[in-house]
Amino acid sequence: MFPVGRYTGAFHPSHGAPVKYHSLVIGRLSVQLETEAAFNVWVAGHRPPDAGRPWRRADVAEAAERRLGVAEPDALIDEFLTDGLLVEVDPADPDAVEFARAHRVWPLMLPLGNTPDDPLRHGIGLFGSEPVLRVPTLVNDVWMWSSTGGSLWDVCVAFASAGARAAVDDEREHDPRYVLAEFLGGLQELIGISAACLDEAPRR
Repeated sequence: MFPVGRYTGAFHPSHGAPVKYHSLVIGRLSVQLETEAAFNVWVAGHRPPDAGRPWRRADVAEAAERRLGVAEPDALIDEFLTDGLLVEVDPADPDAVEFARAHRVWPLMLPLGNTPDDPLRHGIGLFGSEPVLRVPTLVNDVWMWSSTGGSLWDVCVAFASAGARAAVDDEREHDPRYVLAEFLGGLQELIGISAACLDEAPRR
């Protein structure tokens, strides 16, 4: 399960007034979540850093209900899946390619490189601070260049093509489907710490 959209803040109609709605940007549209329950279900779609496992619908429902106090969140989850604010995809499923064609990824933090002690994992975070996350090279590279393509699938195809031209030793990386599956395995973690967000790809 992945949340879609970039959070742009809470709107207060006047000084001291409670939040009227929370705002997301998806594509060129601003989307308003007008209840705290709706906002909390969208928040629950973000996998916590300590989850240690793929974040599925049951996890979203449990987090919304037990951690964020949303009563009966399943109706909102269904609504969000229909409207595209949440999307459910298995990295190993052939439909993952259609998901990747329909979405793009925006990096929201900075690449901080690797270290001599851990050359195969790359830090992500903010300048002047310790990395908030370390990810494998493939995940880092696709994340870092994810905004350069029209869709996530375009980026995976370009990455695989570049690997084939450079004769990358791991020939699996010459296959964009393999690249996509590996990247999706790390994308929940990237979104969960706000190092990336998922957006709709522009329609062609």
